[in-house]
Amino acid sequence: MMREEKRLGMAAKGGFIIFTMALILSASPFFAHAAQIYLDPATGKYPPGVTFAVNVRLDNQNQCINAVAADLTYPSNLLQAVGASNGDSILSLWIKSPTIYSNYGLISFVGGLPGGYCGRVAGDPGLSNNLATIYFRFPTSTTSISTSSMLQSAQLSFLSSTQAVLNDGLGTLAPLTMAGATYIPHPLSGQYVSIDAMANAIASDTITPEPFTIGVYQDPTIFNNAWFAVFSTVDKQTGIDHYEVAEVSTADSVKSQDQWDWVRAVSPYLIKNQGLNEVIAVRAIDMAGNTRFEEYTAPAPASTKSNDWELAMLPYLALIGISGFAIVQIIIRFLL
Repeated sequence: MMREEKRLGMAAKGGFIIFTMALILSASPFFAHAAQIYLDPATGKYPPGVTFAVNVRLDNQNQCINAVAADLTYPSNLLQAVGASNGDSILSLWIKSPTIYSNYGLISFVGGLPGGYCGRVAGDPGLSNNLATIYFRFPTSTTSISTSSMLQSAQLSFLSSTQAVLNDGLGTLAPLTMAGATYIPHPLSGQYVSIDAMANAIASDTITPEPFTIGVYQDPTIFNNAWFAVFSTVDKQTGIDHYEVAEVSTADSVKSQDQWDWVRAVSPYLIKNQGLNEVIAVRAIDMAGNTRFEEYTAPAPASTKSNDWELAMLPYLALIGISGFAIVQIIIRFLL
């Protein structure tokens, strides 16, 4: 009798194992095709005051990803975020560049790629899956921390609001997993030479941002039909830091560029001189201070055509159109 009960128990246990394996196998296609956003490196020990780079990467798992919105949290009482770059990002259109909110211990960005990112290109020696690079450091006040307090590690994690959109024409949210990271302050000892990853990246960047064009348009839905300028470019080394615009009168044109009235600006830029009888100059400046200069000198168009504006913004409109409702919701969430 006991032998029979033992046999039945083993059979039941075996059935449970088979059932569990069946569940795992049936679920495996989902997990195999779930894209992942992760941090590289996932762990590390760094002396206080030393700046180190953390890459936000995308493992697309053989899917084409059209857009990504990421919210990354870090313990601002333990770790300082000192800079962010999208220079070598696979994303080319930015709704929101990597932005640091140090008061909240939050880093967020929203970007996309028309046609989607479908994985590493054959023959590419690098990972080629970087979304953004964030530079961190432990504050120098931790140089006197005790051995026991070294156990207090800095945990970085993605919020559930982090999303990826498939390039399927329907705006479908991609199945997504997220992997954070853990960094530990390491006390200085011996002859340690300070390394600053951000400073090294800036020092090695001697290349100006890519050439770009300036478009001037009117549209009744933007700036109440006033003339505005549109401009955008990329910098594949350290990334664009900011843009500056100058409206150059005839009198100013004889001065050097440094004497023009430059102001920081974002695109679209509302033109002050609505008569459009001045040169509109734009310079894109990367994080290393390299500058790309472009200007608009054409006369005002004879007529107002809103479709001109749409043509100029076609890549952005395509991104939103391809992604559909999901990416629109992402954009609204980040802009409001």
